[in-house]
Amino acid sequence: MELKFVTRESDYLVFETQQGDRLRALIDDGLREAIRKEQANFSSGVSPREVQSALRSGKSLEEIAADLGVPERAIEPFAAPILDELRYILDAALKTTLPSGNQMVSFGELVAQSFPTAQLKVYKNLDRWIVEDLENPSLSWFFDPKTRHIEPLGDAAKTLLRASRNPETNIPASALRSVSSEQNVHKPVDVSAPEEGPGASIHDLVQQLRERKAPEQTKPASAKGRAALPSWDEIVLGTGMLEPNPDERDS
Repeated sequence: MELKFVTRESDYLVFETQQGDRLRALIDDGLREAIRKEQANFSSGVSPREVQSALRSGKSLEEIAADLGVPERAIEPFAAPILDELRYILDAALKTTLPSGNQMVSFGELVAQSFPTAQLKVYKNLDRWIVEDLENPSLSWFFDPKTRHIEPLGDAAKTLLRASRNPETNIPASALRSVSSEQNVHKPVDVSAPEEGPGASIHDLVQQLRERKAPEQTKPASAKGRAALPSWDEIVLGTGMLEPNPDERDS
């Protein structure tokens, strides 16, 4: 039988079955103590800011958990807003327009034309956002979300930019796809949405951006201002939410 949590009433938790019947469970000392121990094991020595900074720099959840000596599930609550931020930054970069011959094209389309299987990721290094292909570190750019300015960083990215500005120039594919072994950059976080699975190609991402434009006016009302649901620990223990300290999205 599946139960859905409804609310807390004094020393009881109220649940509801799929049929609509409501049940109450007593919050006794044993339950409180068990949750306190579990919470202490998960959060001891874990700094939300440290976790989020590591995610922005390109470390994976697995790597961060190993560094801190805690289970991955202990840091997942701190990771969610940063993964959303990374998706937002990558989305903004893909939509940024750049000159290509006599016309302007989106950055995503420009990359897809020469690298249809590219898997672009985004991470932060020395306070600068970097967009980079997972398999080709030389295909990388600096990106400023405030100004929507994109600057090529790696050799392949620079070659691609020159080719886009002079489309009549015959540049061999091997030059575009060259990989610089001297690039010293962090391995980026996979920011593909969970339903897309790891390794979504740049072609897929560009197609998604195109599909989003048409139904723009039919978006549902914003949920801004809606109160966040309390966690299980807050409900049972009556504790306040531990709020992460994410950097501002456009910082």
